[in-house]
Amino acid sequence: MFEPRLVQHDTNLWSAEQEFGWQGGLISIPVRMTVVRLGNGQLVLHSPVDISRELHAELDALGPVGFIVVPEAHGRFAEAASQAFPSARLMAAPGAPSRRKSLAFHDSLADQPPPAWAGHVESHLVLGFPLHEVVLFHRPSRSLVLTDLCFNIRRSSSRVARLFFRANGMWQRFGPSRILRRVVTDRAAFRRSLERVLRWDFERIVPGHGDVLEHGGPAALRAAWKI
Repeated sequence: MFEPRLVQHDTNLWSAEQEFGWQGGLISIPVRMTVVRLGNGQLVLHSPVDISRELHAELDALGPVGFIVVPEAHGRFAEAASQAFPSARLMAAPGAPSRRKSLAFHDSLADQPPPAWAGHVESHLVLGFPLHEVVLFHRPSRSLVLTDLCFNIRRSSSRVARLFFRANGMWQRFGPSRILRRVVTDRAAFRRSLERVLRWDFERIVPGHGDVLEHGGPAALRAAWKI
């Protein structure tokens, strides 16, 4: 296990990664929070990790946290993040409120991001995907921010985790897990969503699990989902 610390990927784009127990604590999986600084200086935290004292100080040095985006399946640390940054607006991807009923969300997030994000961050709700994923596009850095649409797990100190990732098609490759690939509910709508995402001018992909893909993002996403 390791403490999350910020890594800068581009101007106004950072991420912090940590591990936590998945599948009832049996599988140690890396989880990544993405941090975007908007034109007004506010920070957007996407998929918050555990906000340690050190990470809090690093974020404070970048600017005020204005928004916390909570994906449907990545809300474990959302309440703690909201308490750490009480003035931030808590944004819910579809499905997140039903999983995190104790949270008082300020807004929902799908295809219409807040006005403060204009010119910096765009969003799209991927249709036909069971986890109701909202993909973000940070225009200034040409970066796509994902949650569970694709994994890029390259390292693990756990033999059990490596076996699980390999069996589920998540080991040392960029792409979806076998489980998520099979449970797409509407393939035509899903394909239309991915084609819309691919019209964005991105190069980098920041996944919710695993290493950041610095180059070749569109080709990698097409190959991953055979678009």
